[in-house]
Amino acid sequence: MEIGARAVAKQFNTDHSDHVGPSIACTSCGGEAHYMGRRPKTFTTALGEVRLERAYYRCNACNTGICPRDRALGMEKTSLSPAATRMAGFAASECSFAMTSSMMKELAGLKVDPKMVERVAEALGTEIAEDERQRVEIEPPSGPTMYVGMDGTGVPARPSEREGRPGKQPDGSSKTREAKLVTVWTAEKQSEGTPEQGSVSYSVGIESAATLDTDKELSPFAQRVEREARRRGFHDAERRVVLGDGALWIWNIADELFPDATQIIDLFHAKQHLWSRAKEIYGDGDLAEAWAKKQCDALEDGQVDKVIAALRKHGAAGYLERNRARMQYAKFRAQGLPPASSRPVARERSATV
Repeated sequence: MEIGARAVAKQFNTDHSDHVGPSIACTSCGGEAHYMGRRPKTFTTALGEVRLERAYYRCNACNTGICPRDRALGMEKTSLSPAATRMAGFAASECSFAMTSSMMKELAGLKVDPKMVERVAEALGTEIAEDERQRVEIEPPSGPTMYVGMDGTGVPARPSEREGRPGKQPDGSSKTREAKLVTVWTAEKQSEGTPEQGSVSYSVGIESAATLDTDKELSPFAQRVEREARRRGFHDAERRVVLGDGALWIWNIADELFPDATQIIDLFHAKQHLWSRAKEIYGDGDLAEAWAKKQCDALEDGQVDKVIAALRKHGAAGYLERNRARMQYAKFRAQGLPPASSRPVARERSATV
């Protein structure tokens, strides 16, 4: 690898074709950048470190330095080659920046500081996010019945990212930001909540789902949901299902984007709600457990009204009453619509943040 790195450096350093005249147009301000000689810089490549001598131009108007060769090689404003950038980006998507730095050294012999890994990962993330917003490459439906799932969860954030945001801390502050996720999958005639192998895709962002009645555009997260649904051919599926918990923002988005889709409260969330109410009513113990199991069984058997009546006695039926139509689990199963999500078993598309 070292011999290869030296050969690459020699090839480029004896080629001065990147000197394109006494001046070039400045890429920053449009002015004139003048040739200032050749300047060295050491780059980290898949072969190791490579020291290149490049033609250097500087714009006196905005003080910007320009190296045409850096731009041609895809190494402008970075010290990593495209191949090294791919390595860092791939590893950083799976583990921490420090671990990525260690892995690159041990597996490829490349010394890349964790801070450099962080900068590369964030730059790639920004580029991927912009690409996700701008390009929608539509696929055919992956099955006759397709699901869209939406959810939100708190993720740790730096103090600067959560400043001024209300939360559950004693002082009213927050330790997290809410990341919202849309998942699309196929579950045609599968066991409870199991997606078709390889059918799952994800898209996630820390974005708002709120809109006003007077807004002319969808909320940022609703736009993400619409893009992912179009990509996956959800609108063209024979049967369409939206799965979620009881959050109103989920059903508002579903009503706006997919008015003809079947809406289902995820059975796991419904059961979790009943267990929480059981503990509130009876406390921890056998009585709460027996009551919760009885109500969960009745709910799965299609006896929604019976469960609502049991909760109404304790003034706790609001959740089920609001979502009665979304909890017809026996009916959904009879139609071949699994009413519960599961941990996806395969992944074809990576998350976009």
